[in-house]
Amino acid sequence: MASDPHSAEDPLLAALPPVTDYITYLTILEYQLTPQNLPTLTRLLCEDDGTLAQEIGWDLLKLVLPLLSHCPDEATHCLEVVARRGNPREVVVRVAEELEKLGDAGDDDDLDEDSDELNPADAEDELPTFAGEAPRIHLGAMTLEGVPEAPKQVEQQDVGQQEDGSRSAKSSASSRPLKLQALLNMLSILHPRIKTQYPSRFLATSLPAALGAYRRIPITTAVTASFLTMLEALAGKRRPPLPPRDSSTRGATSAPLPDPEARAEEEQTGINTSSPEERTITSRLLDAVLLEVLDEYLSSLSSQELSSMSWTARLREKLEPQRIVPGRPTESQLWQEREELKVRDALVARFGALSRGMNIHAATEIKRLLHEDEDETEDSSLDKEQEASEYPTSPSQIPFPRAGVIFLYAYESYVNAESLPPLLTTTELTKLTAHSFPLSATPSIPSPALQDALLSLLYRRIHSPSATDAPPSPAKFLLLLSTLTQLFTITPWPALRDSAHHIATKLLHAYPDPKVRLEVIVQTLRGSTLSTNWAEIEDDPDPEPGIDEETGLTRSTSALQPHPIPLAPPQQIGALKAVGVDWLKDEFANSIRHQDTGLASIEQPLARTEGLDLSTLIDGHADLDKDDAKDSRTPSLLDLLFPQDLPRFPPQPITSGQQSNTDPEADDSDDLLSFLLDIPYFIATLNLLCVILPHLPSSSPSSTTDVKPRLAAHVRSLSTASNFLLALLQHATTSTAADQAEGTRVEDTEFLAESRADIYALEDACTRATAALEKVIKHA
Repeated sequence: MASDPHSAEDPLLAALPPVTDYITYLTILEYQLTPQNLPTLTRLLCEDDGTLAQEIGWDLLKLVLPLLSHCPDEATHCLEVVARRGNPREVVVRVAEELEKLGDAGDDDDLDEDSDELNPADAEDELPTFAGEAPRIHLGAMTLEGVPEAPKQVEQQDVGQQEDGSRSAKSSASSRPLKLQALLNMLSILHPRIKTQYPSRFLATSLPAALGAYRRIPITTAVTASFLTMLEALAGKRRPPLPPRDSSTRGATSAPLPDPEARAEEEQTGINTSSPEERTITSRLLDAVLLEVLDEYLSSLSSQELSSMSWTARLREKLEPQRIVPGRPTESQLWQEREELKVRDALVARFGALSRGMNIHAATEIKRLLHEDEDETEDSSLDKEQEASEYPTSPSQIPFPRAGVIFLYAYESYVNAESLPPLLTTTELTKLTAHSFPLSATPSIPSPALQDALLSLLYRRIHSPSATDAPPSPAKFLLLLSTLTQLFTITPWPALRDSAHHIATKLLHAYPDPKVRLEVIVQTLRGSTLSTNWAEIEDDPDPEPGIDEETGLTRSTSALQPHPIPLAPPQQIGALKAVGVDWLKDEFANSIRHQDTGLASIEQPLARTEGLDLSTLIDGHADLDKDDAKDSRTPSLLDLLFPQDLPRFPPQPITSGQQSNTDPEADDSDDLLSFLLDIPYFIATLNLLCVILPHLPSSSPSSTTDVKPRLAAHVRSLSTASNFLLALLQHATTSTAADQAEGTRVEDTEFLAESRADIYALEDACTRATAALEKVIKHA
C-alpha cells in the first residue's frame, strides 16, 4: 500500500523540492523508491504544474523500469505520467537509450541498468543530450533493414549456481518484453508532444532503437500489438480509448503538457511546424517501420508449429474445392478453430488496416520493388550526395524492406482473391522468387513465411481465369522451375513442399514450348541445373565472369563451361528423379489422350498443351538446343530413364582375373543404400512403362536403339533386385542377433526397416510392369 502522503517520515515527501535540490532528490529516490511507495511518486508527478516531471522525468526511467517485474501496472502508469508531463525532447532520448540497451543482446539487464553510472561520459558520447535539437544518430545510409540481427539472448545458468540467482536471471529475462512494451507506450505519447520543424529527426533516433529491441526480444503477439499501437498513435490513427482505471491514483493522469521548448525554437528559427517535404519524410519513415515489423513478425513464425500464414494452402482449398477430403479437417477450419491462429490472423489483419490508414499502396510498392535496380542506377549520383546526411533528407533515403512489401502485397492478394485479378505477371513473379531464394549449391532453409507468400502469388497467377499474360522467356522459365524444384526438395514443411511441387507441375505442363518442357524434365532427372548459362545466352552473348545481380548466381565465361547446381540434397536425388519421371509420364499421357480423342485433357493446365510425343523417348537428348555441346558422353533421355548400369542384387562375385582394391563388403553396402534411396525413382519408371508400353512406336529408321527389349531388361533387373530385398528384409526381421552378426550388418538391417514401405511398393510396381510387358508381347 502507498505511504500516507501527509506523513513526515515518508522520504519521498520529506525531501521533495524545494526542500532539496533535484539532483539530491534523484539520489534519494535511487535508494528509497520501492514498489510500495511507487504510487506516491506517481501522485507527486501528477499534482504539480509539471515542474517535477520536467526536471527529473528523464532520469526516472532507469529507476522505474526495473519495477515492472514487481508491479507492472503501477510502473507502466508512472512511466506514462513521465511521458505526458516530462520534457518530451529529453525523455525521448532516455527512451531511445533504454531501447538500445534492450536491443544489445551482449549485455545483461542488470549491467544495462548501471551502465550510465559506471561510465556516464560514454553514455553521453553514445546519445548526447541537446537543447532544441535532435541527438546524433548513426544509421549509415538510412537503411532500417541494416540494423544487425543477432540471435535471441538466452539466459543460461551454471549447474552449481545458487537458486536465488537463477530466479533473478529468469525474472530479468521475463521483464524484457514488459520493458519494451512500456517504452513503446511512452514513444506513442512523447512524439506527438514534440512540436518542431524536423520531427523526423526524433523519429529517426527512437524508431531504429525500437526495431533493434523488437528483433532481439522474443517476438510475441502482445509485443507486436504494442508496436502497432505506437505506430497508430504516431500516424494519427488512434485506437478507441481504454476503459477508465479503477485506482484513484492511476486516474490522476492529466492531459499531456505542451512541449516546453517549442516556443524557444520558434523564437530562434521563426518556425516550429514541419514542411510538406518533412511530413513526407516522416510518413515514409513510419511506413518503413511498419513493414519492418511485419517482416520480423512473420519471419519469427518459423520456430512455431505452424510456421507461416498458410495463405497458399487456404487458397488451394478455396479455388480447388475438389481437393477437400470429406471428414478430414481442412486448413481453413484449423485457422477458424485454434485460438492462437485466430489471434495471428487478427494481428495480420491489423497490419493491413494500418497500412491502408497510412496510405501504403502495396501494388505500387511491389511494382517499384521489381524495378528498384533500374531506379538505383538512375539515382546513384543523388544517393552519393545524400549519404553523408545524419538524418533522412528525402523519402528516397528510407528504403522499404523487400520481404515486408511482399508480405503486405501477398496479404492483400489473399484477402481479395475472389474480387481482384492478379497484378503481377509470371515473369515478374519469377524475378521476385529468384531474388528471394537464389539457386545455390549449398542452399539454406528458406523462410517459410516468405515462401508461403510468394507461392500464394504464383498460385493465384496460374489459377486466375484472366491469367493470359505471355509466358516467361525460356531462360526465365528455366530459372523459375529450377528455383521451385530446389525449394520443394529442401523445404522441411510438408504443406509448403506440396504447394511448391503443385505449382511447378502446373507451370511446367502449361508452357507452350515442348523443347523447354523437356529441358526442365531432363535437368530434373539429372538432379542439377546449369548456373545461369541459358540466361547468358539469351540476355548477354558475351558474359563477363562474376555474380549475376538479378539472380545471385555465378556467371560462367561461356555457355560451354557449365556450373552444375544440385537441385536436391544427395539423400533426396532419388525422390527428385521420381518427380521428373512423373512429369514426363503426364506429358506422354496427355499426348496419347490427344492422339486417341483429338482433344486435350480437360484438366487444367494440361489442356493448354498437347504433351510430348512418345518418339521423344527414342530420339530425345539431354541438350536439345545445344547441338554443338553434344558428344558421346551426353546421356540420352532413354539412358536417364532406364540406365543400364544398375547395381545387381544379389551382388556378383569377382571372377578370376578381376582385381578389387576396395572392401567388397563395403561396396555392396554402399550399393544397397544407394539403391534403397533410389526406389521412388525406380517405381516411377515402372509406372511410366505401364502407361507407354501399349502405345510405344517402333524405333525410328535413324535410331539404333531397340527400346522394348531394353525396357524388358529394366523390368527384369528391378524384379530381381526386388526379390532380393524382400528376402533380405524377411531375413533381417526373423533372424537372431547371432545370425545378424554373421550375415547382414546391423546398420543395413535398420536401413531396410526404414525402407520397408518402399520395398513393398517396388514389388507391386514390378508385378504391374511385368504384366504390362507380357500383355504387349502377347499382342505383338
